Amino acid sequence: MSWSYSPLVAELYDIDQPLGRSVGDVEWHVQALSGVTGPVLEPACGTGRVLIPLLEAGHEAEGVDHSPEMLEICRAHCRERGFHPVLHAADMTTFVRPQRYAAIVVPRGQIRNIEGREATRQALVGFRTSLQPGGLLMLDLSIPATSDATGQVEYWSREPFFYTRQTLISEYDAVLNRTMRYTRWEKWCDGELLVTELHRFTMQHWNPAEFTALLHEVGFTQIAVCADFDTEKTPSPGTRYWNLRAIAE
Repeated sequence: MSWSYSPLVAELYDIDQPLGRSVGDVEWHVQALSGVTGPVLEPACGTGRVLIPLLEAGHEAEGVDHSPEMLEICRAHCRERGFHPVLHAADMTTFVRPQRYAAIVVPRGQIRNIEGREATRQALVGFRTSLQPGGLLMLDLSIPATSDATGQVEYWSREPFFYTRQTLISEYDAVLNRTMRYTRWEKWCDGELLVTELHRFTMQHWNPAEFTALLHEVGFTQIAVCADFDTEKTPSPGTRYWNLRAIAE
């Protein structure tokens, strides 16, 4: 049993979340960083879905991811487009480069993959330390989904392979306010099962007030919250994403 990413998970992630796919976050972050002139960091950069558009926009963008498999795919996508960014194989809860970056972006709720309040706080302290004075932090919080997804099967095809993903167990812990899922991944070719893996993933849930308080606690100021990548929209029951901006003191 694996508790992190693997070549199979990275391969399927690249299919499920390909370059060019956006829920509004890619355009949002590229536009918001249009006035930033210093280095930009994307923790949990994955296969480059957001990082590459930042590079294409002319930013000196770097990525961090704890998965070597994700980073290898990201490097390949970058090379295809003539980019050779600095990519760090590291955990974003411990990665620190003092006053290196003018901005840090964490799109699409990736911050929720950090398990627990204290680990999240540690990551935010690292972000603040890594930002230049007055540096910008932007992150998105996807809305918590606590429903039971047990038995759900998804599938994808990329010739000559066929992939499936099934949630076997989905449990919500009301005390810790997080969801834990055990998911089975499979890769097939011509009716033959090539590989199958079982993974555990956790999602930590937050609300805007709680996360804003945590940002203040670790030294961020000028915190602003909007919804669904629209500065004029405030969080409401129909919101899909909460978008937070903050400045490092």
